[in-house]
Order: sequence, then C-alpha cells, then structure tokens
Amino acid sequence: PQSLYPSQFSKLMRDIQALCPVVGKSLERIPRILPESMKEKGSEKPVSSDSVKVAFQGERGAFSELAIRRTFDESVGVLPCHLFSDVFDAVSEGKAKYGMLPVENTLGGTIYDTLDLLAMHPEITVVGEQQVRVIHNLIGMPDAELSDIKKVYSHPQGLAQCARFLSEELPDAERIPFFDTAGAVSFIAEKKDKSIAAIAGAPAAVYHGLKIIRQGIESDASNYTRFYVIAREENADVFRSQAKPNKASISFSVSDEPGALMNALKVLADRRINMKKLESRPIQGKPWEYLFFLEIQLPEDGSFEDLCSEMKNACATFRVLGTYASVL
Repeated sequence: PQSLYPSQFSKLMRDIQALCPVVGKSLERIPRILPESMKEKGSEKPVSSDSVKVAFQGERGAFSELAIRRTFDESVGVLPCHLFSDVFDAVSEGKAKYGMLPVENTLGGTIYDTLDLLAMHPEITVVGEQQVRVIHNLIGMPDAELSDIKKVYSHPQGLAQCARFLSEELPDAERIPFFDTAGAVSFIAEKKDKSIAAIAGAPAAVYHGLKIIRQGIESDASNYTRFYVIAREENADVFRSQAKPNKASISFSVSDEPGALMNALKVLADRRINMKKLESRPIQGKPWEYLFFLEIQLPEDGSFEDLCSEMKNACATFRVLGTYASVL
C-alpha cells in the first residue's frame, strides 16, 4: 500500500516542486553529479568549430559553468570571460551562441550588472532560466589541513556567505577578496602554498585537482543563484522550442508626473498578471531618471501581446527583454 510506482514518481516531484515556494523552500536535485566536461583540468575534449558555445563570466569550474551543464548537453563548448560585458560581447559578435549570466541570488539579491547590460544591448534577448544551489567549500592544496590555513581567498559574497564558518573555525585567517570564486581556486593552484585556501564550488576543486578541506561551509543553506540564458534574437526560437515560455522579463520607463508608475503597473493588476520581480536602475546620461525591470508570469489565455500594447501606451519606453520557461 505504501509503494510508489515509477509512473507516480514524476507527478509527486511536480507536486513537491509546486509546493516548495509556498513553504519558502526550493527543490535541489541530488546527488549533484559532476559532468564529465567539468572534471580534472586537461581532460576536456577539444571543442569543434561548429559546436554550440556558451559564454560565462569567470573561470572553469565556476557556478556559472555548472548552470551551463544543467541547461545544455555535454557536447556544448564553454567560453570563459573575464567580465559580464565580455559575455554580452561574445554573444553579440557571434563568438558564442548563448551566454549564461547570474541575475539574482537568494542572499545577495539582484546582480545589477546583468540588468544594466541587458538595457545596453537591444540585440540580446533572454531565452531561458536556470537555478543552482550555491554550496561553498574550503579548498586547498592536496596536503593541506584546516590548521595550515592562514589566508582565505574568495569573491566578497563568498566570504560574506561563509562568515560564520570563518569566525568559528578560522578566526585568525586573513580574508582576501578575489574577483571570482573559481578564479580564487585557480590562483591557489598556481601558488602551490598549503597555507592559503579558497572558498568556491566543488567543480573548481576537482577541475584543478585540489582538496576540499571542508564541505558545505555556507552560513545559510538556502543559498541559490538564478541565471539568465541570453542569445541573439535569431537564435532565440531554437532554445525556446525546448520548453514553453511561462515567464517574461520587461524593461520600461515612465514620464515624470504623478501616478505614472502606478498607471503602468495598473495594467498588470487589471489583467490579474502575477508580478514576480520589480527593480529600478538609473538611466545612464539621464540624472534622476530610472529604468524599471519587471518579471511577470505569462497570461495563460495568450493575451501577452495585448498586454504589451496596453503597457506601451502607459509607458515612455517599453521593451520585452525575453520570454522563457521558469525553473521555479
């Protein structure tokens, strides 16, 4: 009577996924299997010129690369970039077909660089979404022990998100900010000094052949990062055909007069559209003027185009940044 048949398992998981946000939780698929293409440095296969490439910010083994491996198959090639703007340039210039960029973290909030760059690149559209649970680890040389560590390198958010562990286990260790978590692992791999360590994900440790001294050291386990998959408009339909879009990202501005923002948002309320996110960002070159970023659930009755037309009439500027299938 208590058996769960394979045909019932899929429905059970869908039900759990739907219930998670209601109780403030999120579904993590475990065990986290490390893809073959993210294993030890030098083991990756060469990428053919005609294969799909996905650009990301950071170095090999970054959480962004893990998001790529969850979204695409193993044959996809990756293009590490130093800056977020480099990812947009790579996609815009055709060096990569897609880009993977973080847009929001449950602890750190919105990643504004991604929103600002979307506003600057009208040729780029959002075609997909991915979510990764951020599991931080203390990573060091193969012969290192916790007592050896005198300096810890990581991205400022990585250091902040592991503050409790550092205070309790390494109170005297110097905390040194680094531009990227995976980059910090690459740095200590080059230094070959067992007195230094990095805070990053397990893929970076495996890729560089280093040791995970302590696993899961983040202060809050509900640490998730949400990513946008971006592409040029001509490549959008191919990706969107894999899953029916149920979410949209929009940017708009309103005139400087009383009730202008309320009138724009009233369009959503009147049509009973669920707004998932609202942010404002300064418009470059226009002091004290703001661009609003909006995420909504797509209406099930297919009236999205009518909604857009109505919002355009209520806004000074209006742009659909992309439609895509939500992972939440």
